[in-house]
Amino acid sequence: MNTTKLRLNGHGLRGARVSGPLLRDFLDVLVGATRGAVRLRLEGRSSAQGPVPGWVDQAAAFDVVGIEPGSALLVAEALPLAEAIPEKFAQVQMFGGIDGGMSCLDLLGESLDDALAARVDSDLYDDKLLASFGQFNKVFRRGVESIEFENGRSVRLDAPAVGNLETLRRNIPPDQRAIVAGKLDELRHSDRMFTLVLEDGRTLKGVISDGVDLDQLGTLWGKGARVAGVVKFRPSGAVLRVEAETIEPGVGDTSLWSVMPRPILQELDPRMLRVTQGPRSGVSAIFGKWPGGESEEEFLRAVAELS
Repeated sequence: MNTTKLRLNGHGLRGARVSGPLLRDFLDVLVGATRGAVRLRLEGRSSAQGPVPGWVDQAAAFDVVGIEPGSALLVAEALPLAEAIPEKFAQVQMFGGIDGGMSCLDLLGESLDDALAARVDSDLYDDKLLASFGQFNKVFRRGVESIEFENGRSVRLDAPAVGNLETLRRNIPPDQRAIVAGKLDELRHSDRMFTLVLEDGRTLKGVISDGVDLDQLGTLWGKGARVAGVVKFRPSGAVLRVEAETIEPGVGDTSLWSVMPRPILQELDPRMLRVTQGPRSGVSAIFGKWPGGESEEEFLRAVAELS
């Protein structure tokens, strides 16, 4: 078992006593965020339409084994992924990338750490996972001022940090539809993920929608393919993944489509348009002033001639 300590700090706490509603909200948000972090690492996306797969619940399971006396410190334990979901983990590990000794809460800590550090090219969070982190505001509204995650790394979350995460989420370019062509280099039935190698050698990761028959795609492995779907971006504007709705043979000259998608439109934050006015800016800068050298009588005579 891997142990994680979750320390709650704030004026709304009473030593080792934690109110039921506060504990309910905290665990509800923690479970949702943990599921998202696990699913992102093993399936390439933190959420999808439809019911949550059973393996996600199994992989994201943890136990609260106690509250340490004298403080609002919860102790949680979770199995390493290689033990929690042995068959699923073995399939994913055919392609490498995840330490089987890590637990679901370890993955959550890594994702939180990257998001709080505003690592804009990270693979460890997406827009939906950032939205899950924002739900910790429910806990802060109950008198909690900060939450500390300790499991070999120390991550601290408070209300201002959650605000920064929301800013980070808003900076992610909106999803956009695209067609991309390249060589289908990987095709994983276990989690419906694939890798496309573009003409310039760069790779694009993707997830195949449930409406696509994977068995029919087997003949395309290692060959040219044309992918149509929705592109998800990182805050930096780089592609995070493409969610493929169709994958077809790349017939003819596909060089026009074999380029990395770039965001076309960037969402505008209305708050950026609001500029505080001072005594020398905005209306105050022109009120009571007339830029010309005409007298008031000359100005009125000119207006009368124009009317």
